[in-house]
Formats: sequence, C-alpha cells, structure tokens
Amino acid sequence: MALHFCSDIIFKYMHLQECTLMSLGTVAFSASSEVLGMVIVTFCVFAPGGLSSFKQNHENLCDNSLQLQECREVGSGASAASSMLPQSIPTTPDIENAELTPILPFLFLGNEQDAQDLDTMQRLNIGYVINVTTHLPLYHYEKGLFNYKRLPATDSNKQNLRQYFEEAFEFIEEAHQCGKGLLIHCQAGVSRSATIVIAYLMKHTRMTMTDAYKFVKGKRPIISPNLNFMGQLLEFEEDLNNGVTPRILTPKLMGVETVV
Repeated sequence: MALHFCSDIIFKYMHLQECTLMSLGTVAFSASSEVLGMVIVTFCVFAPGGLSSFKQNHENLCDNSLQLQECREVGSGASAASSMLPQSIPTTPDIENAELTPILPFLFLGNEQDAQDLDTMQRLNIGYVINVTTHLPLYHYEKGLFNYKRLPATDSNKQNLRQYFEEAFEFIEEAHQCGKGLLIHCQAGVSRSATIVIAYLMKHTRMTMTDAYKFVKGKRPIISPNLNFMGQLLEFEEDLNNGVTPRILTPKLMGVETVV
C-alpha cells in the first residue's frame, strides 16, 4: 500500500509543470517541502528494484544535478531514507564549465568562482552580492566594492530557504533601484541561489512557478533546485495565488513582461 502511495505522489509530481498548485485529492498531500524530497528516496528504499527500477521508470527526475545515490540494503525507515537524500551537487563538466548567467539585465546567477572574478563583476556593474551559503567567504569584502548579504543556507532536505525570500527580494530591489547589478550565488549556482531567483520572478511578475523555472532554466540549463526547495516554491506559489503573500509588479521588469 505504501508503495502505491509513493508511486502515486511521484506520478503527480511529474505533472507539476501543468499545475499551478499541487493537489493530491484523496491522499490529502499538502505539498510539504520536506516530504517531496523524502518520497522519492523512500520509494528507492522500499520499492522492488530500488534505485535502478526508479531510474528506469522516472528517469526525468534523476538529472545530472540531482542524482540519487545508489541505495544500499542497510537499515530501513525514515532515518535510512533521509541519509540517502542527496545533499550536494555531483561534479559534472556542465556544472564546472558554467559561466556567470544574466537572468535579467541587472540580475546575475553564478557560482563560487564567479564571486571571485573581480574583473568580470566590475565590468558588469555588479555592486551587490548575495551569498547563499554557510561557509563560502565574502570575496573582496575587504575592498569595500560591494554590498554583501549572506543567507546562511545548506543544500539539504531540512533547509528552510523560504525564510530568506523576502530579505533577498528587498536586497535585489535595492540593487535594481540603485542602478547596480546583483550577483546571487551559492557553491554551484544550481539549487539554492536558483531557487531564490525563481521565487523573485514569481513575486515580481505574473509568472507561475513553472514559468519562472523554465525562464531561469532557459538562461542557465544546469539549474535544478532540490526537491525540498521545489516544495517550498509550490507553497510560495499557493500563498501568492491566495493573496497571503502579495505580488509586487513592475510594468516590464527589465525585459520580463509582468502583465499576462
């Protein structure tokens, strides 16, 4: 019975791009961000065939930047499943070779190396930097050239990234109003920082989560927010649609149409 439940959730998750809200009807699943991440791992732990079977049936959920580790037949239950949830980004040529990406004319998405590249940052008129990590240095801070904000977040199935959304949005808007570029980065520019950029577009345009994800993915193909963060984006979208969190629209946000 549990396996049918997991499989049903995975099936519905695959249709997320056609939904503005995630509604699972009789199973009364509320798109809990942590559960979204755990479901797939639990499926791999308990389903016949484990990860190999999961990859065969749901290959589109196992892209390069969110690989599920090989499931070992040791232990069971939530603790074993949780330990297998991917917490870091595997090294791939695409990620290693990714360049600093302009998402909007003033908003750039990048990685640790981009945050170190002083010449490029100055050439692009970047004056603000958001560091979405707990450990990476605030590069060039001592030079006084940039306004910095650290959002201490890990790329894990436990991290509440949404708590930083509004703080990040205000900082991005400050850069925009000052006519400066802003770089937002984590370690690889794949999950944490990409999630915040997607959320920013959702709040400041009429983009759905799917549209914002596709927009950012089109600019930077390597992005892949972890399933925990995808769940938080779904919850954020629900609050935007219900008016719990107000949208702040600007007629044409630097090239992105905000009117449907």
